[in-house]
Amino acid sequence: MKIVKKRIFKRITFLLSLILFLTSLSQNTFLVTNGRESIGSFGLMAFLFGWMNIYGAGISWIANPLLLSSWITLFTKKWKLPMILSFLAMLFSLSFLLFHEVVTNEGGGKSRIIAYDFGYKLWLSSCIINFFGNLIIHSAEVKILKSKKI
Repeated sequence: MKIVKKRIFKRITFLLSLILFLTSLSQNTFLVTNGRESIGSFGLMAFLFGWMNIYGAGISWIANPLLLSSWITLFTKKWKLPMILSFLAMLFSLSFLLFHEVVTNEGGGKSRIIAYDFGYKLWLSSCIINFFGNLIIHSAEVKILKSKKI
């Protein structure tokens, strides 16, 4: 992959991931039942307050700083770091699927997750696209380094 194509690919990876992430903030992320009715969790609220339940389903929130770090390091000369960070972000975002309950009020009350909504799917897609974009960039870097050694 030529240098110019690699730069363009980095920008496309970053922009597509960023757009999906920002769009996810405006959507419902998951639906819970509080015993009587189903209520949705807005993406921006999950982003702002998800860290508060870090010992439960909030552990998935760690994907956000990892994703941000991956975006920042994507444009540095370090090419392994963004791939590792994006892989970890993808794993942490997928980890949310392992939880069946989330804290839904200030008193620590939990509600059962009944569905994963569009916002979660967009957020997950942002992490996945970022990882695979970084993987392609990483493999291009390895090919460039191997060709220089020959």
